[in-house]
Amino acid sequence: MHAELPEPLWHKRLALEYKLVHEHEPLFDVVEGDLTHYQGVLVGSGIYEGGYFKVEILIPRSFPYTPPDVVWWTRIWHPNFTDEVPARICESILKEDWSPSLHVITLIEALRNLLNNPNPEDPLNTLAAMEMKFKPEVFKARVRQYIELFAKPEQALIR
Repeated sequence: MHAELPEPLWHKRLALEYKLVHEHEPLFDVVEGDLTHYQGVLVGSGIYEGGYFKVEILIPRSFPYTPPDVVWWTRIWHPNFTDEVPARICESILKEDWSPSLHVITLIEALRNLLNNPNPEDPLNTLAAMEMKFKPEVFKARVRQYIELFAKPEQALIR
């Protein structure tokens, strides 16, 4: 059983999270006014340039003592994401590096950083990691193919 904030503090924290997301992440918003449910788009850069990745963030009642749940809806070729929909994500902030002092915007920034800076040394998708390390041209071509097939703006922006 995880600790929970008392009700008034819980609502205050959700309001703070909303304010921060609203100010800093224009491509994210709450779903139907629910402050525990965000949906948005991460725009890729570098090798993922031109990719638009649909992400959902669900805040559990045990937040901020436990991290939000992330649902990654866009198929992606990346060493740190599984090749499935929704993808599982290898990101320490979702596990051992989470702290109650972190915010939803911190999580979004960590996801953006992971997206644009793949780490083949800690893979969930070992094939992508091997390609990235030993056949970078094949890896880049497959990333481009996945973006063309699955990560166009019109696909990510559909609600």
